[in-house]
Amino acid sequence: MRNTLFLFFALFCYNLMAQDNTIEKVILDFNYFKHYDTQYTIDFNKNKVFCKMKHKIPKNKEKILSIKIYSFTSQQVTKFKKELNQNIPNSNIHKSESALDGGGFIISYFKKDGTTSKLSTRNISRNSKKYKAEFNLIDSFFEFIYSVVDDDEGLKILDESYEPYFYGLPIRKVAENPLEYKIWGSISGDVTWNNQLTPFLDGLPKNQCIIIDCDNQLSYSWQEDILRLYILKNSTIQFANMDWLKHTREYLIEFKEELKTCKDNEEEMEKLKKTTTYDLYMNNTTEINKWLEIPKNSISKTVEQCRENCR
Repeated sequence: MRNTLFLFFALFCYNLMAQDNTIEKVILDFNYFKHYDTQYTIDFNKNKVFCKMKHKIPKNKEKILSIKIYSFTSQQVTKFKKELNQNIPNSNIHKSESALDGGGFIISYFKKDGTTSKLSTRNISRNSKKYKAEFNLIDSFFEFIYSVVDDDEGLKILDESYEPYFYGLPIRKVAENPLEYKIWGSISGDVTWNNQLTPFLDGLPKNQCIIIDCDNQLSYSWQEDILRLYILKNSTIQFANMDWLKHTREYLIEFKEELKTCKDNEEEMEKLKKTTTYDLYMNNTTEINKWLEIPKNSISKTVEQCRENCR
């Protein structure tokens, strides 16, 4: 009987301690080179998350660019809370790697008993196994928050936070009819690099109009590749927000003039042949000439123009 009472008392005390250690609130701060700072305050008692985008200004002050508040359900946050509770630090912990440019995130924990702790990171790499727990937590957070945020401005803030830590193709579906996708993170290089974009585009349905909002996230070289591989081939894919193509158009017009003047000048012609514009034009002459007939203000289309074209 005495052992039973002792066991009951021990379990009772353990439950009280567990309740006192329950996380009531957590704050995640993200800062990264060439990105705005963002902060997410998650209140588990109120089932609300406060999203803030800010910009550091002189004298260690901050300029608030945007504040958004969202509600969430217990079901939406279950997976993130489970990941969060697996590695709650008992003190302030700092993990970092050396790098020229970069950034990191800070997770501040607020417990029911009034105690706080913090995990600070700087330039940690997803390629290192020793940071697996930290990236599992971050991935779990973004999976949760993307299920909560439902407006364009909020998603823009969220994308700003996630891009430095995301791996893969930064593209998401935003509409079904017509089928529409948005490239939300930057894609550098060109089609010859480690390329995930063209396999994705080539795998889209061929018998319907599809919109890709590039949001000017593609490099100049990528936009030229999209022009060459899809736009000039009259693809059913409508590409929106590719402003670099305006410059490509200007270069092609200049190139055509230079081609005429250099026709009998072998030395100047050899210089032209070394340019990427030469390959683009000479390998697609008929298609390029037809494309150059399009009005200048229609070269880089808006999403609305693409939707109209798909109707």
